[in-house]
Amino acid sequence: FSTSALPSVTAAWTQGDPKKLRHSIESVLRVVALITIPCGLGLSVMAQPIAALIYPRNNPSIIGRILTVLGLASIFAATSTPINSMLQAVGRVDLPVKLMVVGLVVKVVLNYTLVGIPEINVLGAGTGTLVCYFIITVLALFYLCKITGTRPKFFPIFFKPALAAAVSVSAAWLVFRGSARILHGPAATLVAILAAVVLYTVCILWFRALNRHDVLMLPHGQKIVKILEKHHWIR
Repeated sequence: FSTSALPSVTAAWTQGDPKKLRHSIESVLRVVALITIPCGLGLSVMAQPIAALIYPRNNPSIIGRILTVLGLASIFAATSTPINSMLQAVGRVDLPVKLMVVGLVVKVVLNYTLVGIPEINVLGAGTGTLVCYFIITVLALFYLCKITGTRPKFFPIFFKPALAAAVSVSAAWLVFRGSARILHGPAATLVAILAAVVLYTVCILWFRALNRHDVLMLPHGQKIVKILEKHHWIR
């Protein structure tokens, strides 16, 4: 997706069209948010069941605690990649490397400090990763706006995916708790994940969180657009 995001941003930047550039940046951020927020939030909330599903014999309780933190970290880690691609698209190929160095310094300091605290221990490494990618993402967004002179509408971009993710993840947890009474653990986890995926898709279509330009950025976007437009599910 980072590769497919480059052409539209680069074209708008070289044409000197600020309106088109802002719309292109917003489309990239919107699609990224639609993917990263539910995945990361779902991994964080469902960390214990997922850990038990994947690592049933390797102390899933401890792994689940780590996944809770890393699930949130994955949101920022995945979001920073296309933002860095857009920085490269506007000619600042140096910034992603510099920001990564800043993030790594913060991570090393936090790892060294937190891992040595017995009450935190291995969770310190996950916390360091979370803070590292949070800083990288925020700084990358700041410099992208500063360099391009654009002001993307962050609230509508992130609010609808976050709301849909919160609804679907909450439902997944309730489904897991209910189905765990009648199904084996792994089966209950899979049922909960499937329920979350279905509900999230319904919420996104209901909230009209996508538009035509967003979908065209995805692989096989043209085919997906035709299906969604046929049912009037996108703007």
